[in-house]
Parts: sequence; structure tokens; C-alpha cells
Amino acid sequence: MHPLAEYTRAQLHAHAQQYFKCGGATEPEVALVEAEGMCAILKDYGRTPGWFGRWIAPVLIWREATALTQLDDLDGIPRLYRRIDRRALLMEFLPAKPWADAQPEDTSYMYLATLIEAMHARGVAHCDLRAPSNILADAEGRPCIVDFVARVRRGSRWNLPWNALQARFCAADDSALVKLKHRFAPHLLTREEYSGMQHMGIIERLARRVGADIRRLTRFFVHSD
Repeated sequence: MHPLAEYTRAQLHAHAQQYFKCGGATEPEVALVEAEGMCAILKDYGRTPGWFGRWIAPVLIWREATALTQLDDLDGIPRLYRRIDRRALLMEFLPAKPWADAQPEDTSYMYLATLIEAMHARGVAHCDLRAPSNILADAEGRPCIVDFVARVRRGSRWNLPWNALQARFCAADDSALVKLKHRFAPHLLTREEYSGMQHMGIIERLARRVGADIRRLTRFFVHSD
């Protein structure tokens, strides 16, 4: 068990070195916690007031925690150390920068494609990879993916309609990677990828529309941009 996983909420806040978010009516407190020579990220809705803190925050924490559990031990995805309670979790700190700031080398795009493929193989579609803060790169150019609040998980084997829809969300993640390359490394686009950007099928447009609606709803609640 990670040493900080045994700390109480109050102890974790007492050892916070930096707050990336200070909380609010619909936002968690997100803190870099450091103690015993170890670091972790605390995401905490514990002081979020009103109906949002009571009813919505536990759902958001559950969504992220279940995704991180399903993706456990996958390099580039934060490891879940502990669900403190219904409104807070402690996870791995990934020392990385947003992709645009990190300006990684061309090989990083290949590594990112591999990470997204592995994530999908575990049954998780991220659904918000177009948000600029959700794809990161560390000092060596290794990709990281964070913030799984909007995730869509694969259903049971018999749930064919849901799994078909989930596959379209995976396709939307792949499309986000193509958009990322188009923006920062257009020379890496294949002819098929470039053509796909110009000719989007009806099903793909529908999947992106649904994904965009989920992102808008999520951002309305958590202001995750």
C-alpha cells in the first residue's frame, strides 16, 4: 500500500504542497500531497457545499475510481491508491505537462496511440481526449492520460447495443489523437487519417455528437477544462 494511503483527509490536506484547484460550488480541491518522501494527488469534494457535494460529487468520484481500477498498472494512467470516502480519492502523481507545453518528439505520438489502444483493450473509452489538459507528456516524452470523469466502460458480453456504442466512443478517442497530430505534428498524418478527417461517416458523426454532449454536461458540472 502507498504510505500516503493511510493518511486521513485532514492529514493529506495538511501535507498539501500545491493546489491545482481550490474547490468551489462544483469543483473539487485537487492537491499535490507530499510526505515521507512520497507524492500523490488528492481529489476531494469533501468541502464542496450543497446538493452538488451530496449527490453529484460521489458519482463523479465513483466514475473516476472505477476507470482507474480497470486500468490499474497501465503505464501512463494514474494508479488509484485509495477512495478516501464517497467524495474523495487519492491517486498517483504523474510529473508531466500538458501536451502542448511539453512539445514531445514524434515518437511520443506512437506511444500515445499504443496507450489509447491498451486503454480500449481494457474496456474504457475516455470520451474527453480533446480537452487540452487531459493528455500529458513527461520529461522523456512518455504520454499520460488523466481525468476519467466522462469515461464510458464496456458492458457485459451480452449487451451488444451498449458495446457497439462504446466502440464508437473508442473511435472518438482515436479521432482525438488524429486531431492532436493534425494540430501539433501534421507531417505524421497518414493518408487514411487525413482522408478520414475530410469524410466522416454518419455513425461517427453521431458518436462524436453524443461524446460532445457528455463532455458539455460534465464540464457544466465540474468545469474540467
